[in-house]
Amino acid sequence: MRAAVIHGPKDIRLEDIPAPKPAADELLLKVASVCVCGSDLHYYLEGGVGTKKITKPQVPGHEIAAWVWDDRAPEWGLEKGQLVAVEPTRSCGVCEHCMHGRPNLCPEQHFHGGPPWIGALAEYFTATRQVIIPVPQQFSPATVAALEAVGIGIHAMRKTDLQLGQSVTVLGNGPIGQILLQLVRGAGAGRIIVIEPVADRRAKALKLGADEAVATYQEAVALTGGHGTDLVIEATNSPDAFAHAVQAVKWAGRIVLVGIPTGINYNPMDAMPFRSKEVTVLTCNKMGHVYPEAIEVVKRGLIDMDALLTHHVPLEETVAAYQRQAAYRDGVIKTVIYPNGVVC
Repeated sequence: MRAAVIHGPKDIRLEDIPAPKPAADELLLKVASVCVCGSDLHYYLEGGVGTKKITKPQVPGHEIAAWVWDDRAPEWGLEKGQLVAVEPTRSCGVCEHCMHGRPNLCPEQHFHGGPPWIGALAEYFTATRQVIIPVPQQFSPATVAALEAVGIGIHAMRKTDLQLGQSVTVLGNGPIGQILLQLVRGAGAGRIIVIEPVADRRAKALKLGADEAVATYQEAVALTGGHGTDLVIEATNSPDAFAHAVQAVKWAGRIVLVGIPTGINYNPMDAMPFRSKEVTVLTCNKMGHVYPEAIEVVKRGLIDMDALLTHHVPLEETVAAYQRQAAYRDGVIKTVIYPNGVVC
């Protein structure tokens, strides 16, 4: 079968690889679509995410929509040909974190698309019933694949403790920032400021409900008269993002770090504003069991999926798609790749 394979930094190729054979507890899936995620770009640009490095050719892809393509489907409560989402984290189910509803923190988890676990940017894929999520019939393959990104936003929102009318700064208006912007607006936030260096993404932020969109944290702080906002949600790949969030938050405010910084460290920052402001900081790692909520959010139209899913390409255009996404060209927010032909 055809698949996209990352060999190292800026080295992604289309190749023929063996088609997967499902184990006894797995079903064969025909991949409908895969969205390109920020972590996929880290693997593409840096050869890894933090300390998790690619040591052998790796098929990426963890934002997945697929058709059940297995004759055993009825045994698992599914229908052959049914469109489903695939939760990328396969957790053990018995550890402390799994038992307390935190499968994203499972130390034994398999994360599809993260080495050494194969991803879904290929014609076929296999998954256990545990991670196969039925979806509404009216959802398109692109929307289904993007549910994972919406789920990240929902998981982050649960950390924010956002109260009605509170001011919010969203740091970054890429895919996750764009989702968070719409979620905080839907949750009743007051003034929303977006910090985004890319001009067309600032323009999009204003269309999606931001009150102001600026290029730097200094501009955002100035808009608040130097006071900052009650909440700052960070969704960038910048190692400076933590420091910028500290500058942009109000005294006794809250910061939620969602983005994955380039490299393995945040850049050094002045400790005094951080400690003197008595800031509360929370972090996010993937998501918990939020697919039902993600489906409901999309059904209710709380996320503009057309604004999010800007580019649709067949598998043959994967290399160009990764290059465009990494360079922020052509107004790209999120690219949807269709391994078995474009289905919009």
